[in-house]
Amino acid sequence: MQSYGKEFFAQVPENLFSIFSRSLKEIYVDLLFLVYREYNKRIYTLSRDHIIDLFTEYLESMGEQAWQAEDEGGWENAAKGARERAHQLLRRLVDTGWLSLEPELDYTFRISIPDYAIALLEAMNKIRTGYRVEFKGRILSIYQNLTGSEGFSYVALQQAYESTRELIDGLKSLNHSIKHYTEKLLEAEDVSAILNQIYDEYQTKVLGEQYYRLKTSEHISKYRTGILKSIREWQANRAEIDRQAGIMVREKRAPDRAAAENMLYDWLEYIESTFSKEMDKLLGEIDRRNARYARSAADRLRFKLRRGMGSGRHIFNVLAYLGKLARESGEKAQVPGEIARSIALFPQAAVDTGSLKKPPAARQIHKPQPLRVVPVPDEVRRKKLSQFGSRVAQEVTVEQINSYVNAVLGERDACPIGSLPLDNQNQWVKLIYIILYSQSPGACYRLEGKRGETVTIKDGTIEVPNLVIRRKERTV
Repeated sequence: MQSYGKEFFAQVPENLFSIFSRSLKEIYVDLLFLVYREYNKRIYTLSRDHIIDLFTEYLESMGEQAWQAEDEGGWENAAKGARERAHQLLRRLVDTGWLSLEPELDYTFRISIPDYAIALLEAMNKIRTGYRVEFKGRILSIYQNLTGSEGFSYVALQQAYESTRELIDGLKSLNHSIKHYTEKLLEAEDVSAILNQIYDEYQTKVLGEQYYRLKTSEHISKYRTGILKSIREWQANRAEIDRQAGIMVREKRAPDRAAAENMLYDWLEYIESTFSKEMDKLLGEIDRRNARYARSAADRLRFKLRRGMGSGRHIFNVLAYLGKLARESGEKAQVPGEIARSIALFPQAAVDTGSLKKPPAARQIHKPQPLRVVPVPDEVRRKKLSQFGSRVAQEVTVEQINSYVNAVLGERDACPIGSLPLDNQNQWVKLIYIILYSQSPGACYRLEGKRGETVTIKDGTIEVPNLVIRRKERTV
C-alpha cells in the first residue's frame, strides 16, 4: 500500500508542526500571519530587521502573555525585552522550517517562506477567514473553455477540468457546512440568537446569493447540453487527441504520448461524469439538507417559545418546592396533598424486585434469525399513508409564505420585521420561513437592511433583525 505519510514528510521538515503543540501556539500563528501578510505585499524576500520590528511591536501589545515559557523545558535564557524575545521566536520559526534565512553580501539576512509553508499558510488563512468558493461564473467559464475558438486545445480542456474540480469541491464543502450550522443552531439559547444565526450566519456564510445563482441565472441546465456536446466531440476525435498529446509531450506536460492521452481521457471522463450525473446528485443533497435546516430552525423556535409553559414547567415548580421543603424540614417530611396529586413520590430503601426495569446484564452475542415477511393489511397501509399525508401537509412552502407576506403587506410595498404580528407560535415560525425563503427565486419579496443590526420589540424583551420586507413586484 502506498504510504502518503512518508511522501508528505519527505517534503516538509519533521518538526514543522511542533510549534502548534506548545503553550504559545496562538502567538506563533499570529507571527506567521504577520510574515504572510508582508509576503503578499512584496515580490521579493523580506528584511530580517523589518520582521523583528513587526514581532517586537506585536509582543509589546501582548504584554506578559508573550513571556510564557514553552511546554518543554522553557527558555534557557529568558528574554529581558520584547526585541530579544522577538529574536528568540524568529529563531524558533526558522529552526522548525516555517521560515528560511538567506545571507546577503553585506552580512545581513533576509527572510523567505519555503514553498510548502506558503501552501500551508494559504490553507490556514482560508480556514481562518471562512473562505468559500466563488460559484459566480464558474460554470460559464467551463462552458466558454470547451466551446470557444480554442476549445480543441489541451490548455482549454485542462482549465475546464480544474474549474470543474473547484466547483465540485466548493459544493461538497457547502454540503458539509450545512450540518455544522444545523448543530450550531441547536446551541442557540434564545429567540434572538436563533434569528441572528439563521440570517447573519447561515444565509450569508453558507448559502448566500452565490448558491441561489446556480439554481437560477447560472443554472446547470443552461450550459449542460453545450458542455456535454463538446466533451463527446473531444472523445470522438481520436486524431485531435493524438495531436494534443504530442503537444503536451513537446511542452513537457507529460513524459510520453501514452501518459498524455490517459491524462486527456481522465479529464474528459471527469467533466462528463460531473455534468451528466454527479452535479445533480450533489445539488439535490444540498437542497435536502437545507430543508432539514429549515425544519430544525422552526422546531428550535417552537421549543424556545413553549419554554415556561405546559406540564414541564409545572413539574419544575413542584420539584423546586419539594427541594425547599427538604432543606427546611428534612427529607422525611410528609409530602403535601396537592403535591402528591401532581407527582407520586415515595421513599425507596431496597431494590424493588417487582420493578419493570431490568438489572444490567452482560451483552449477549447477536445471533441473527431470518425474518418472515408479513403482508401489510390495506387498512394499516391507508392509515400510514394518511399519517404521511398529514405530515406533508404541515410542510411550509414558499408559496404559502408568499401568501402570508402579501396578506401582511396589503397595499404597502414594504414592512419592517419589527412591525410583523408576532403574538403566537405560528407567527414566529412564519418569520423563520420568511428569512429562509428570502433569497429563493420563487419568493415574491426580498429583505433589505444592514446585517447584524437588531431592534427590540415587546417592550424591549425580544430582539429581531432590523430588516425590511420589500415586495419584488406589485401583485395585480
